[in-house]
Amino acid sequence: MEQEDSKKFLIIGGGLAGSSLAHHLIQRNQSVQIIDDGENHSTRVAAGMVNPLVFRRTTLSWRAADFLQYSWEYYKSLEHLLNITLAEPLLIRRIFPSEQEREEWIKKQELPDFQAHLTPLLESETPQKYKTAFGTGLVKSGFFVHAQDYYLKNRAYFSNQGLLKSKTFTPSQLDPMSGTYENEVFDHIIFCTGYKNSSCPFFNNVPVKSTKGQTLEVKSDIFPENESLHLKCFVFPIGQQKFRIGATYEWDNEELVPTETAKIHLLDQLKYISEQEVEVLSQPIGIRPTTMDRRPTMGTHPQFPKLHIFNGLGAKGYLLAPRLAAEMAEYLLDGKALDPEVSLKRYKFFS
Repeated sequence: MEQEDSKKFLIIGGGLAGSSLAHHLIQRNQSVQIIDDGENHSTRVAAGMVNPLVFRRTTLSWRAADFLQYSWEYYKSLEHLLNITLAEPLLIRRIFPSEQEREEWIKKQELPDFQAHLTPLLESETPQKYKTAFGTGLVKSGFFVHAQDYYLKNRAYFSNQGLLKSKTFTPSQLDPMSGTYENEVFDHIIFCTGYKNSSCPFFNNVPVKSTKGQTLEVKSDIFPENESLHLKCFVFPIGQQKFRIGATYEWDNEELVPTETAKIHLLDQLKYISEQEVEVLSQPIGIRPTTMDRRPTMGTHPQFPKLHIFNGLGAKGYLLAPRLAAEMAEYLLDGKALDPEVSLKRYKFFS
């Protein structure tokens, strides 16, 4: 196999998008440098769940068949590189809120596209400690990623390889036409800045929203430690009878301050699953990069061909990032077209 010509890439942001893209470019023998300020507030709120289903309508997530196996293999391959366990299987239990959803679930679990994902449970098989009149179903193909470990271990790895500069990106130091940053010329510069996208003068009109998410860390002896529960909120096990309860969606909000209103709201949502009191230990907060159409944004600036964006992964980021990073690398290196649903060109001011 012939060695690929190496180009110089500068990635702004070392979170989920930036790190995934960096790994894919390195695999293809490209020269990569990452700038990351170490303040990844999206990781703070991420449970790291990878769920191929959208519960409200019992549908598969966008391109789930493309993403699910690829993302699992990506995280497992990194375990050897980073010397850590990153991804683990997770049963995801949907508590049905209505007979209609239960019937829809049972009907769809017989369909070829759903058979690998859904397992229906009868009312008699549903644990009595959950409040439900309609039974539950299991998503058997889900898993979770240790989100904070993923971020921190990747930072350490890239730093040890001399690929990471732990600093804040300074737009005034960039010549967008030549691709020169701090007197170094790059072939491609990719902005993976998450919710901080608005501070980037080249892509700040891309509608990446700052969506604050508040969660609760609680202690309880009634919830299972080997599965995640979902009805109105999620109950995610984190070990030693501790659980994450989440999450709120507060649009256009970057305040990393917990609120009593959010705490009361989450505890009220939890009562749909169980009336038993829980002990609240802490209230983690994060900021997600989201878009109105729930699709990431990828592409090249129309005026500056060396500048690109890979952002807006949102709540399904751990499912989407690995495969989309591969597609971004193919776009940059091979000229392969991006999926129109994620293309920057879907916004009229970039078309």
